Amino acid sequence: MKKSIKSVALGATALAAGLTGLAHAQQPDVITVTAQKREQTLQEVPIAVSVVQAETIENAQIIDAIDLQSVVPTLRVSQLERSSNTTFIIRGQGNGANNPGIEPSVAVYIDGVFRPRAGSVLSDLMGIERVEVLRGPQSTLFGKNATAGVVSIITESPSFEWEGTGEVTFGNYGTTILKGSVSGPLSENVAFSLSGSTNNRDGYYENNGPGGDFNDRDRYAIRGQLLMLPTDNLEIRLIADYDEIDEQCCGTDRVTDGAAGPAIRGLLGGQTSQGDFAYQIATDLPNQNQIENSGVSLQADWQLNDNLTLSSITALRQYDDFVDYEGDFTDLDILGENIRGLDVSTFTQEFRLTGDWNNRAFFLLGAFYSDEDMTVEDARIYGSDSRAYVDILTGGALAMFEAPLGFAPGTFYAEGGGTRFTAEQTDEQFQIFGQVDFDLTERLVLTAGLAYFETNKSVDFTDVIRTNPFSDLNFVELGLGSFLQSAGINPNDPVQVGAFAAAQPTVFSAFVDASTTFNSVALGNGGVLVNGVVVDPSTGLPLANPLLDFFQLGLQPLGALTPFPNSVEDGRTNDSDWPYTLRLAYDATDRTNVYVSYARGFKASSWNLTPDTRPNSADVAALRAAGELAADNALGLPTVVNTAEALGVAGNQRFARPEITTTLEVGFKTRFSWGSLDVALFDQTIEDFQSSIFQGAGFAVVNAGEQSSQGLEFDTTINPPDIPGLTFTLSGIWMNAEYDSYPGAPVVTGSPEDLADGVANGVGDLSGADVAGIPEFAGSFGVQYSRDFNGGEAFFRADYQYESEVKLLNNLPDDITRSVSTINASFGVNLDNGLEALLWARNLNEDEYYTSGFPTTLQAGSFSAYPNQPRTYGITLRKRF
Repeated sequence: MKKSIKSVALGATALAAGLTGLAHAQQPDVITVTAQKREQTLQEVPIAVSVVQAETIENAQIIDAIDLQSVVPTLRVSQLERSSNTTFIIRGQGNGANNPGIEPSVAVYIDGVFRPRAGSVLSDLMGIERVEVLRGPQSTLFGKNATAGVVSIITESPSFEWEGTGEVTFGNYGTTILKGSVSGPLSENVAFSLSGSTNNRDGYYENNGPGGDFNDRDRYAIRGQLLMLPTDNLEIRLIADYDEIDEQCCGTDRVTDGAAGPAIRGLLGGQTSQGDFAYQIATDLPNQNQIENSGVSLQADWQLNDNLTLSSITALRQYDDFVDYEGDFTDLDILGENIRGLDVSTFTQEFRLTGDWNNRAFFLLGAFYSDEDMTVEDARIYGSDSRAYVDILTGGALAMFEAPLGFAPGTFYAEGGGTRFTAEQTDEQFQIFGQVDFDLTERLVLTAGLAYFETNKSVDFTDVIRTNPFSDLNFVELGLGSFLQSAGINPNDPVQVGAFAAAQPTVFSAFVDASTTFNSVALGNGGVLVNGVVVDPSTGLPLANPLLDFFQLGLQPLGALTPFPNSVEDGRTNDSDWPYTLRLAYDATDRTNVYVSYARGFKASSWNLTPDTRPNSADVAALRAAGELAADNALGLPTVVNTAEALGVAGNQRFARPEITTTLEVGFKTRFSWGSLDVALFDQTIEDFQSSIFQGAGFAVVNAGEQSSQGLEFDTTINPPDIPGLTFTLSGIWMNAEYDSYPGAPVVTGSPEDLADGVANGVGDLSGADVAGIPEFAGSFGVQYSRDFNGGEAFFRADYQYESEVKLLNNLPDDITRSVSTINASFGVNLDNGLEALLWARNLNEDEYYTSGFPTTLQAGSFSAYPNQPRTYGITLRKRF
């Protein structure tokens, strides 16, 4: 692959040379960006950045941030089992997903204010001036969670002249979208704007159960702004916004049907999701996803003199996200309650001082402070069909373990059993930063940026209610020895065993009874009993036993939860780092800029705020000695090792260590009278990538060792000089990404036959393997032709989005892949009197691909995936005044 990257670089050079020879025509429009927190033209800013202008957003019917990926191939936005579970990915790097403690690697800003959760940026785009997508680590200037890049959304500022728009959209699936805005002066020095939108659509994913159709739209948003100019050198901008989402998302395909499928559909008479992009699901419950997002920000820019400007941005934001969704993906009541609730309050303050020295150096000094309080409510409770479901899969074997262990009949997988917890996290961050652009010569600029980043997180995970003892059993080593080990007793030390039997005779007797029951299963397979463990007499190793089927079928989820802080774990992380940027930029000509840069990005530790959080192995002995290890069995004994931990399955981490990204980038930007060409070649290394992977019965939170990638990106615009009104755009990325080191990675285990029978995911070593989900090539080609006529303008626009085939995820089988070949198109008429009409279609060619996937919950051997949105089309009518 690295050879192909080299050949691509040579090809790009040839492309640039070829384009230079084309004829000259009208000078293209100048695009202004704020990628370095000051206004510059896109040509002069030596950063890999893509810009989506308001005109493109309107003409391409880009409704929300998820649609941006159709015109920015280096950006991917994936939406998983609910509306708010959305992940932004740049250059193959991004996380956050379904764990509220794992923060994103792509920072999203709206009008200079950081949005800490992806769910807070999902409302429809309205009154947008432009969107900037900055690629590569941006931690020096943007700080928090910008190791992969930044998506910066800039809204239109209020106008001192009366203006406004009103629009309505009608489309298939009952789509009705209303948008409106008005702006104008309140006085000579004060202007305002008010924007609003509503979006309603029926679900396109048919539900064959009683839960209602999925993938609908029901959202609205409002935003108000004041622009105040109290003096000639002071500008103040006040913004307040509020939006709500109340939707049912998201439908899944059952791509691989394991052993559980026939049991659900046949013996229990239930229904599951269908496959092959049938867009049909079967659930007994609706997927409730309710989001309330609001905030207020105040930005002040004070020009102190001709050379200095002081800026301040103060923001308060509130984000509430409640989800009660169908988690077993059947119309049976296997998983009853499945609740996630987030309450996030955030205060941010940023100060910046910008200026220039002697017309030779432009400098920026700043400080940023963030204080976030988050409360997580979580409940995962077994439903009324859970016991019958497990009995069918195991032949009714649950009952044989209950009595010997002292449990009442029907305890395991009883309705209402499971886990509930409330966790609270505080996150306080402080950053100081500075950057200087120094003119070494008239054409050569040296940029040096440095920041100091410090964050302190504190987690309280003490409010835990759990009634799920079956998941604490260790089916790896059977017999008395394993039971004694679970109590901290060495089974090979007669003194310890004797003392334990004398001190707790009832417990010891229960151990003996239980081991007799367990061993009878394995002894029947030819094993012999050695020190309370059944072994193969020819090897002396523990005998493979059929009881492992309980784990392999994914039937031991939600293991023991040890609350913290405790006497061993303080529930705190304190991280600091020095992100930096070094860059040389050279104006080879008045129209061509060449640059080379090296940057370091940093993201602080992320806590595992799911029921799968576990003490680090080094802390287990100390917790047991202190009597604080979680106890969840009838004997009241601490759980030290269950089946998953005995097998070494990944996932038992309290938090993921900090994530560090370093990127070397070489690029050039050139402008012609007929268009433009931007090229960037990069070499990126990610150390300790924070990964949170769903394994079908829980989340594995691990640091992914080291990941490296090499790639080439290009953006070009062509306006043929002989055809006025015609514009071509072409952008893409070639990329090779692999794991340099990733031992202990969550992977799929077993042959295809094993997967069909139901084999749980395990751990493996992905060192040297390609990173799943990152295509070798992704590109977007667009064309727009506009023609004036008497009284207005007509235009046609189309874009083609392509991604080469790639394995979807590392923890899915190799044959579950993704490849994209999507066409979007629109035709519009804009009249001089302000009336506009747009006919549009997205996914015109009905392309089918999966956006993400997962091992199906509690159904080992089955795998599900999220299909892309089918073809949508409609008409938009707009009036400007």
